[in-house]
Amino acid sequence: MVLNQSYEFLNIEEDWLDALVLVLSGKAEPVAEYDKVVRSARASFRLPAVVIMRHQVTVRRRNRLFQVPTKRAVFLRDRFECQYCGIRITMNSGTRDHVHPLSRKGAHSLANVVTACKACNLEKANRTPEEAGMVLRSRPRALSEDEKIRCLLRTSRSEERQAWLDCMDRLGINLWTT
Repeated sequence: MVLNQSYEFLNIEEDWLDALVLVLSGKAEPVAEYDKVVRSARASFRLPAVVIMRHQVTVRRRNRLFQVPTKRAVFLRDRFECQYCGIRITMNSGTRDHVHPLSRKGAHSLANVVTACKACNLEKANRTPEEAGMVLRSRPRALSEDEKIRCLLRTSRSEERQAWLDCMDRLGINLWTT
């Protein structure tokens, strides 16, 4: 997890090497480390779990993170439930459905996409839920910054999540309100 100098959440590095490079290049300082050690020919390093940038990074609006209605983002937001019939689905058994169809000038955004089982998606077809006589369990919407971070933590491995939460608790960092 990478935090700005102001302790604002920046991103999650997918590869441990990227986080280590930030530390070794002097751009960031580790505030929590995993027990794991990596070795080169001449040195060994503990893997950073949470790093804080040494200088404030100017961040444009957070439009990247969970802005596009990827299958992962939509399924996480909708808690892996079909928004028409309510059954539990998996990434393999479910689909995304555009509430207002793309072919009818519907937007390709989180505010127009919901999780659907394949049967409900086929039944709705190229119609709006009202035209198909279907009721949405919840309206599609963009994610708040808090929900984005919760989604990231929910999909991380438990070892990583626990290290991040322990570090934030130790430093008094509150990324969201409880």
